[in-house]
Amino acid sequence: MFFHIGNTERDNFPYNHRSKDLVVSLDEGWSHTRDSDFNDIWYKGYMDNGLLSDHAIDISREEEPTRSGNFCVIKVFDQGAIVRTDKLRSFPIYLNNGLTNLEGNQEYPADSLVKMFNDLTAIETKFDAIGEINQDPISFDDAVDQIDQILRDKIRSFVTHQNLPIRVFLSGGIDTATLYSYVKTETENYQLVPYSHCDFDYFYLKNHAVLETLWGYRQIHHWKEPSILASGAPGDEFTVRGPSTINLLLLHHGTSMLELVADTKYNTSLHHTYFSKPKNLEFWRQQTVTGSYHDVVKRCCEINLNDYQHWHLGNTLTWTPFRDLEIFKIIARLGIDDLKTQIMDSSIQQALIKRNDPKILNILSDQKNSANYLANLTKII
Repeated sequence: MFFHIGNTERDNFPYNHRSKDLVVSLDEGWSHTRDSDFNDIWYKGYMDNGLLSDHAIDISREEEPTRSGNFCVIKVFDQGAIVRTDKLRSFPIYLNNGLTNLEGNQEYPADSLVKMFNDLTAIETKFDAIGEINQDPISFDDAVDQIDQILRDKIRSFVTHQNLPIRVFLSGGIDTATLYSYVKTETENYQLVPYSHCDFDYFYLKNHAVLETLWGYRQIHHWKEPSILASGAPGDEFTVRGPSTINLLLLHHGTSMLELVADTKYNTSLHHTYFSKPKNLEFWRQQTVTGSYHDVVKRCCEINLNDYQHWHLGNTLTWTPFRDLEIFKIIARLGIDDLKTQIMDSSIQQALIKRNDPKILNILSDQKNSANYLANLTKII
């Protein structure tokens, strides 16, 4: 889902479309339409509910994002161009001789809407991307029930509106395992992908050096033909296991990740080895937190919003159902003991997997990102 909107053609993009006074440069996989004013509109990605093709024109007219999914809509009009996305924009936007999401210095945060004019100047407006923050405590069972409903509704709707088989790569991690447990429950139209695969297309070959600076694209499956890749990203961040936010929540509760990792109770937990890495420990030593619960959760949500990981490369749509701030906000309401077990052992995901297919727990790696993280997949592949 890569683009550049400027006034000249870009050799590093396979498609360059002149529209009014601008040139829209795109990678593979975009579709095109026009609105009643004959403005060109390009769109790519998916909505959680419905088909993007049915809503692209309406999305291009919105003042603020209202829909969930992982998509981008570009509209060129007489005075310039706008970029519209789902409520949680999955990619950065830069001003770099035009608007682009490939690389640049001047970046617009995820809660920014940008309008660029034909002279390549831009104006920025803000919107509330986080929404209401509920401060009422929640029990573990209620949290599992609510997250289960969010994921089940979202996944059921997605598989209903897709004809392409969903390709599932099991990494040994908790998030891909959780997603797999829902996919196999909700549809038979999926394929397990027990291999690494990356087709080279024009855009990839022209931009591979830049793509390798984006950590989500250093190791990703990519097919040249239209495909759907089920991804567990950004599960760490949105299920309260991201290193940037978990310590902030614990500090608010009067403890810290340094204390949690040192507690022998969690020595065999799923994420203990990963969280014990020196770079994480040093990062947490530097963190401080002030303010109310609302302030802390809002800060965490802002961090997650701007932690861009997977959008779409070429004709491969990367399906990321865990990109949902409501999931994060639910888990953040847990009591401290339940919060600790979620951070260290993904207790909520494990409970969700048990509801769908407990046998899937057997394929988890013994430790997150361990040296031999694929070992337990011999039980299923």
